[in-house]
Amino acid sequence: MLDALMKHPRLLERPGEQFDFGEEKWGVFFLNMGGPETTDDVRSYLYNIFSDRNIIRLPLSAIMQKPLARFIASRRAPKVIKRYQMIGGGSPLLKWTRLAASGVKRELSKRYPHVEVFAGMRYTEPFIPDELEAAVDEGCRHLVIVPMYPHYCLATTGTALIEVYQWLEETDADMTLSLVRDWYDRPRYIELLRKNIDLAMEEMGEEARPKLIFSAHAIPQKLADSGDPYLEQVRKTAELAGEGYDYTLTFQSRTGPVHWVGPDTVKTVEMLAHQGNTDMVVVPISFVSDHIETLYEVDIELKEAADNAGVKNFARTASFNDDINFSTFLAGLVEEKMAGE
Repeated sequence: MLDALMKHPRLLERPGEQFDFGEEKWGVFFLNMGGPETTDDVRSYLYNIFSDRNIIRLPLSAIMQKPLARFIASRRAPKVIKRYQMIGGGSPLLKWTRLAASGVKRELSKRYPHVEVFAGMRYTEPFIPDELEAAVDEGCRHLVIVPMYPHYCLATTGTALIEVYQWLEETDADMTLSLVRDWYDRPRYIELLRKNIDLAMEEMGEEARPKLIFSAHAIPQKLADSGDPYLEQVRKTAELAGEGYDYTLTFQSRTGPVHWVGPDTVKTVEMLAHQGNTDMVVVPISFVSDHIETLYEVDIELKEAADNAGVKNFARTASFNDDINFSTFLAGLVEEKMAGE
């Protein structure tokens, strides 16, 4: 499906050759996963995830996917609801995505007065097709698509782009698109990561010798074996951002009976603690803003495991959230794509 999108006649690799960004109305469209804003939204959020056959193929064919998804969502919801209650009652992902988008608009508006920004979520409102329609209603004639995932993976950027492709196939709107596919090794992104790492390391104190732990969202080993680039891209990010530090790469959010890529973040922290490492800094490298994976899985679940294992100093690097430097970086990605880079 990604290949089909990349070959679509309305996807422009060098949009600046066909579109006047200074005079015509256009937009930046941010893709993200979405998250339940209240605990009442948890069941529908889980149902939408387990209904997505692009990333989860439940047994007994496509006919049974949605009934099984509804059953699994109902069974898992109480446990997941408790986790969201522990981080304030809902996910802040949409809020942070919109604030980052607003920062991008402020930056780009200095040079392009007709730019708008949009944020489409894959599994919760506002859904991607609805926001694409909103961009049409706003009069935008071109959109630069920016995934809020540094690394390309079928389970994140890929499934969101399938939604974009299907919308393109179904609409006759006078609109073209261009795509920023990934940005895992961009120097400015690495610089921003490194700044947060250095700050967390300095706050440990001069006598501390912290172990640096990069924690990325896990994917099934089967997906990695299929040729999905996510794993290699994450490894490259860790290599670039961790240069000069004693670091290790781990994976979190491993659930269900499938074989996941590893090593597991919690088990690694426990192992390192038992080896005498009492100072640790965790970097959630596949996440750019706070949500359940940082606020619960790292700040609560992982910290508790570290405390129980004897870790004395535990810290997590800050997420970018509404950091203006992050928005400026994203604006730079958009301008690079406008120029065909």
